[in-house]
Amino acid sequence: MRYLAILECPVVFGGESPNGMTSMDMCPSAGITRGLISRHVKVIDSRVIAVCIWQSEFCAKLFFDADWYEKAGVLWGDRYQLRLEAIDEAAVA
Repeated sequence: MRYLAILECPVVFGGESPNGMTSMDMCPSAGITRGLISRHVKVIDSRVIAVCIWQSEFCAKLFFDADWYEKAGVLWGDRYQLRLEAIDEAAVA
């Protein structure tokens, strides 16, 4: 079953973060991240919205692990939202 992840976060550039990370560094990369089927990114009003479709819940949670949440807390504090949910492929068809 495919899995959906929607990340909404502020745009942060490398020079603005204590560890040099950017908001895009926290997003999975197509062709590199295991199990990522597609990624669509849009920036609206200084906020990144990344919609990612994964092969499975396992792959999504492998990327969005405890280490990811720790880095997100340092980079964005409480100014981000991550929604993870299963895609009901029967309802889509």
